[in-house]
Amino acid sequence: MSESSLRELGMDLLEDRQFERGLAVFAEAVRRVPADHRSRMLAARCLAELGERERAVTAYHACAEGLLKRDYLLSAMAACKLGLELAPQERRLRDTLVRLHARAARNVAGRASVPPPLPPETLFDGKVETDLMGLSGEELSDRAIEVLAAPDPGGAANPDDRPPLPLFADLELEAFVDLLIRMGYRGVQPEEVVSAEGEASDRLHVIVAGKAEVTRRVEGEERTLGFLGGGSIFGELSLLTGAPPSATVLAVSDMEVFEIRREHLNAVAKNHPSVPQVLAAFAQRRMERNLMSTSPLFQPMPESERAALLKRFSFRALQPGEQVLVEGEHSAGLFLVLAGELVVQKEDPAGGTVRLGVLREGEAAGEISLLTGLRATATVVPTRKTAAAFLERSAFHELVKEYPHIQQYLEQLSDRRLKQIGEALRPAEIIDADELVLESDGSGEA
Repeated sequence: MSESSLRELGMDLLEDRQFERGLAVFAEAVRRVPADHRSRMLAARCLAELGERERAVTAYHACAEGLLKRDYLLSAMAACKLGLELAPQERRLRDTLVRLHARAARNVAGRASVPPPLPPETLFDGKVETDLMGLSGEELSDRAIEVLAAPDPGGAANPDDRPPLPLFADLELEAFVDLLIRMGYRGVQPEEVVSAEGEASDRLHVIVAGKAEVTRRVEGEERTLGFLGGGSIFGELSLLTGAPPSATVLAVSDMEVFEIRREHLNAVAKNHPSVPQVLAAFAQRRMERNLMSTSPLFQPMPESERAALLKRFSFRALQPGEQVLVEGEHSAGLFLVLAGELVVQKEDPAGGTVRLGVLREGEAAGEISLLTGLRATATVVPTRKTAAAFLERSAFHELVKEYPHIQQYLEQLSDRRLKQIGEALRPAEIIDADELVLESDGSGEA
């Protein structure tokens, strides 16, 4: 029977709560292929269900060490987390987390390079000749732990590489461990919706293993935007801004995910005040990358020049109701929406206000006033927490001189926008109309 067949059999036994038989199958899979850490982790679960908590912790620890050795850092974190749920003060697991964090954070800007602790001594050699599927009871437990606690003999990561560990590597060690213990870890079945477009969410997800499809509803039809694999993070913008997700994330295979809720972050932040800033900086970098890859302002430019251009902008966190542009006043600068939304509205001479449009990710505000020198004839306000990149007036004029294509693009969009306003207001009222949404190119990222 192959490794994959053994694992499938073990999964069926787990589902039927036949934990002893499941232990025998998973341990046999590891005996045959010591690098099968998925089976090693599932065997540890069987030991825990059978009341063998200490041996389960030992198996989780060996699993984490093997995964760390191969640079599967998220999976190693998962093994440590499951072990710490059984033994919160287990020193072996915490030492592994220290080494894991040092492995990922060694090249983080501004972080001193500190050699990690030495790996633990080997307690078992794993040399069991017997097919474990024929054993039971105490004999099975004794032979199984010899296999499960033995180290992974193969695989060695390149010590000069920094393996991907999004977000977590930016946290200080103590905050990293605290968050790991608090956050959730769960399996996701194929076809299960992890995050739904338009539905409020208070959590972000990190895919440990598996694959998900990202879709968005366009003109009444679901369209695929892309696929996410291990190491992908989604939901952080909704968590920070309160904006509902702009896309749906659906599992297309069995997945394991970390789930970080707002309550987890709030609890960690009480002891580690730097955590909110780390998360905000991480989200800002993600938003900036999305903007550079999707905004028409950056498309004509070589990718190597886009980051330098964006550095001219400053980051603005806009609160609901805050006036970004005020009717009758000059625009302070150019705003590019990173996450959230801005509503463009104009006073109606007959009373009340006319809603002219909504600005969303990748769209701009303020350019007509900057290009023409006219005062704004519309007010722009966020409807919820909104993140924006801001370029002040003087810097804007320097920008369009240096990059004529940006001025040409904005002028073309301004002409189209004024025509759009004409559909909502009388001609006499739109001669110097200021703000409308830049037309989206229809692209975007989750």
